[in-house]
Amino acid sequence: MLESFVIKEVNGEEILYCYMNYDYEFSKEFFSNLKEVGFVKQVQNWIQKNKIAFHGKKVVVVASGIVIASLLLNEVPIQQKSDVFSFTSPAIVEQVGDISSLDSIKEISSNDPIVSEETSTIEESIPVNDTTNVSSSFESSQVPSIPTQEIITNEIPSSVETEPVIQTPIFSNPITIYRSGTPVVLEFEEYIAGVVAAEMPASFSSSALQAQAILARTYALKRLEEGKYLTDTVDTQVYYDESRLRAEWGNSFDFYWNKVKEACQSTEGKTLQYQGRYIDAVYHSTSNGKTEAARNVWGYEVPYLQSVDSHWDYNTTFYNNTVSKDMNQLLNLLGVTNLQDGDIEILSRNESGRVSEVRIQNQIYQGVDLRSILGLRSSDFDISMENGNLVITTRGWGHGVGLSQYGAEGMAKEGYSYQQILSHYYPETTIS
Repeated sequence: MLESFVIKEVNGEEILYCYMNYDYEFSKEFFSNLKEVGFVKQVQNWIQKNKIAFHGKKVVVVASGIVIASLLLNEVPIQQKSDVFSFTSPAIVEQVGDISSLDSIKEISSNDPIVSEETSTIEESIPVNDTTNVSSSFESSQVPSIPTQEIITNEIPSSVETEPVIQTPIFSNPITIYRSGTPVVLEFEEYIAGVVAAEMPASFSSSALQAQAILARTYALKRLEEGKYLTDTVDTQVYYDESRLRAEWGNSFDFYWNKVKEACQSTEGKTLQYQGRYIDAVYHSTSNGKTEAARNVWGYEVPYLQSVDSHWDYNTTFYNNTVSKDMNQLLNLLGVTNLQDGDIEILSRNESGRVSEVRIQNQIYQGVDLRSILGLRSSDFDISMENGNLVITTRGWGHGVGLSQYGAEGMAKEGYSYQQILSHYYPETTIS
């Protein structure tokens, strides 16, 4: 009878809007059940069956866009917010007060590959097998989050609307993402394919695309498990729909789309886990020849995010990059004056070759912080003063933690499988 719902808060009171199936509402079965069970009881049974975390009494029933009933339920079994609703019809629960923070970034220029560097919060979590099975009040642990992006915010994006939009198509495995601030329901594996197509060049080898598909799936499920939102931007994972991909690929659309779809379908349902829990599926474009350990970026150990060899990156497009920055720009950014030769010195590098500390006059900067301040591709850099300008050469692109996409492509070209690629970049993890 009922196939989706939304909870709205009006004047401090929760109201449950239930949406009837278009075909069912005019069927003989509907009127038969109505006579035998009663309409109110049917609604009560549906709420209880699907363990909806609804704490009000007023229920509005909508059929084909028309309100057909407004009910006051005095005997609805109240579900705890820790319960998980498990029906497969699409539903969007809009409870703005409970929205978890979104980590956001600004990175990558227009003609370069779009690569998310964001990862979810590392914390104890309960894996789920269905993207609808997500409790909006998941209780996080005390482990700090990994701010993998370049700009971190705890604010809800202003573009996220407070009024939900109900999607009518029926999906076997739906997922809700925000597109231009509006919640849209997609088929889960179609979403994963759109992410892979946006995040990794479709010209890459199949095993590299398969590894990316597993990471995209893992990332999405972990984020939903934590009660967080997904967008179609670098705030979370970039997602391109068919129209965008047709514009990107032109006459090659069918070839590339089929290639990406095959990579996703061949790994459907597979995720990367550590000790039975989803990993933080962080990755980057290109390493400096070694990936970075999480402790050097975020300050604490993550067993599966250690520095590993990635020599496949040496000859890739984005390995080296040299930029010249106006000295006045540097002075404004750092708040220093009258820089002279010898005022800038790299004091130390870590085991992966990335800069640990830099001295600028009498001020000491962490390499990862200076990378952010100056907008550098990598924290593996050389820096010098030439003719009044600051000349910086970087090696690699991204924070360097987890999978190197171009490294994965190098491994794939040498015949490594996606299982071997993921095992190399995320030691001690398993594919499940």
